[in-house]
Amino acid sequence: MTTKTIAGQEHRFRAFQISERDLALLAALAGFARERLPSLLPQLHEQFAPWPEIAKALSQPQVHERRLAHWIRLASGDFGEGFTESARSLATAFHEHGVPIYAVVICHGIVVNALIAELGLDQRRLTSLSGRWRRARLDTGIATRAALSKAAQFDLELLLETYALVEQDRRDATRRQIEAFEGTVRDVVSAVGSGAVKVESLAATMEAVVGETSAQAFMAVRTADDASSNVSNVAAATNELSISLDHVAAEVVRASELAHEADAAAQQTDAIVQSLSRSANTIGSVVELIQMIASQTNLLALNATIEAARAGEAGRGFAVVATEVKQLSARTAQATGEIAAQVPAMQAATREAVAALERIVAFVSQVSGIASVVAASIDEQRAATQEIARSAHQAAVGTEANADAIGKLSTRAQEAGNAVSEVLGVAGALSRHAAGMSEAFETLIRQSRAVASDRKAEPAFRNHRLQ
Repeated sequence: MTTKTIAGQEHRFRAFQISERDLALLAALAGFARERLPSLLPQLHEQFAPWPEIAKALSQPQVHERRLAHWIRLASGDFGEGFTESARSLATAFHEHGVPIYAVVICHGIVVNALIAELGLDQRRLTSLSGRWRRARLDTGIATRAALSKAAQFDLELLLETYALVEQDRRDATRRQIEAFEGTVRDVVSAVGSGAVKVESLAATMEAVVGETSAQAFMAVRTADDASSNVSNVAAATNELSISLDHVAAEVVRASELAHEADAAAQQTDAIVQSLSRSANTIGSVVELIQMIASQTNLLALNATIEAARAGEAGRGFAVVATEVKQLSARTAQATGEIAAQVPAMQAATREAVAALERIVAFVSQVSGIASVVAASIDEQRAATQEIARSAHQAAVGTEANADAIGKLSTRAQEAGNAVSEVLGVAGALSRHAAGMSEAFETLIRQSRAVASDRKAEPAFRNHRLQ
């Protein structure tokens, strides 16, 4: 064997009787293989029309490139380093693209026949040769055809074995994946089962909590209704109080105005009494003047009486007049005396009236100030009451909103209770389904293992190794 063969392939060369001459004849086809095969292989695709799965796979670039490279090595007799890897790469591409194992045999048959025809090595052409020169050519053609057939058989056996190894690797990988999937599914089924039990337990707990929440929400609704009613009553009472304070404030303002009017009247009366006091003093002065005049008149009347007495009968009439003047003067003196006696009392009464009026004015001023303070306090109380009324109204609105929210919460709690009941049912069904799925999965695993065991027991020429 030449360096173009590798260790471990000698037994195949012996089995298929591949000689050094066969390898030399194939090596002579290297140029033809590199030049003709790139266009020949695509031309052969139409011959695979009866086998759509083969035609579809061969049209894939990945399969075609590996197939072309491998056939160039095969037709060139290049069985050296890398040939086994090339066969495995092609077998892997066939397997990955769903090419069945029988397709390998079909592909080899079609390509070998095409190569023989392209090289003019078919039986019809070979038998047409005659003569010594043609005899030598016939011998070479027959030997080349035999070498090409041996190489194709050698490669077919290698591909079938390699295909079987690839399929076994895939089967082993699938088995490992199934085993891993089995463990995963077991874990999932176990987790689903335990999760279903836990969900069922949690759902039961939630159902109890929701029931308690619903009861508390119902009590909260009643309490909120009572609070809303109380706040509404407070708001109504506050509004009434505000109205009353408005009336009181109006009356206080009226009282303040009356106090101001009384203060003005008292001050005016004080002025009048002061004027009266001054008039009383004036009267006293006038009375004194009248008393002085009356005294002088009385004195003149006395002198006139004396003179009339001296005059005798002639002064008698004058004496009568003097007597009347004297009497009038006496009465004037008496009247002015009486007036003079009343003037001190009038002055004293006037002074007392002035003092009383001054006290009244001071009292009215105090009352006016107090009324102003009360009015200011009433204004503040009215503002505070109005603020309380607004706050009470807002509280009533908020309480009604809270009551409505609590009512909705109670409704949601009831809905949640219904949902929890449904969750309980679903959890129970999930638990039952988990148990059923576990049983079905165990059955599937047993059946899969049984099928795998049956396949291993079947004899297959694909796994046969030539020794």
